[in-house]
Amino acid sequence: MRNVNWKQVQESNGSFEAPPAGGYVLAICGIKDVVPKEAGKTEYLQCFYDIADAYEPENKKFVGFFGRRKEEKGWELPSFKCYLSDAALGLFKRFLIVIEKSNQRSGFIADKFDNQEQKLVGFVLGAVLTNREYWNRNTNRLAVALDADWKNIYPVSQIMEGDFKVPPIKKYEGEIPANNAAPTSYTPFSSVNDADIPF
Repeated sequence: MRNVNWKQVQESNGSFEAPPAGGYVLAICGIKDVVPKEAGKTEYLQCFYDIADAYEPENKKFVGFFGRRKEEKGWELPSFKCYLSDAALGLFKRFLIVIEKSNQRSGFIADKFDNQEQKLVGFVLGAVLTNREYWNRNTNRLAVALDADWKNIYPVSQIMEGDFKVPPIKKYEGEIPANNAAPTSYTPFSSVNDADIPF
């Protein structure tokens, strides 16, 4: 075993504090253009993000949280999807307008976007991160994930002025395995173990 000075090691139970639902400023750290091969599936941009700021002062400590977890654990950054179907183009235009309003010094103009998605990397936008229940197969119990959705994005100024509402947690509606002997109560995301994280 390697030589460790245990006086300098802080005790841990394997859990960690994670961002709660609320208003945040997100930085777009990467974009992947996903073109499904299956007929009838819609092209979308997968926007990977990290936290750049938070409305609630107590949540500002989570700036860079997901990037640190990527470095420590090798986990992929969380992401949200922006769909490019004809029916979703209006929502995509709203996404571009949010980018424009949130990055005014950049000179980005939604109406002049040239469809080069990589040019969106590095921009910030406001978002309401929400909680969603899911069934964790590793622990056989309900757990809670923190989600971003392109329908819950806003100009940064709107988030930082507190002009938003956090929706209630989205309840799990799937089936719970009949042979599950573990309790079905969930563990809040803010105190879950590493194995519980869905991304």
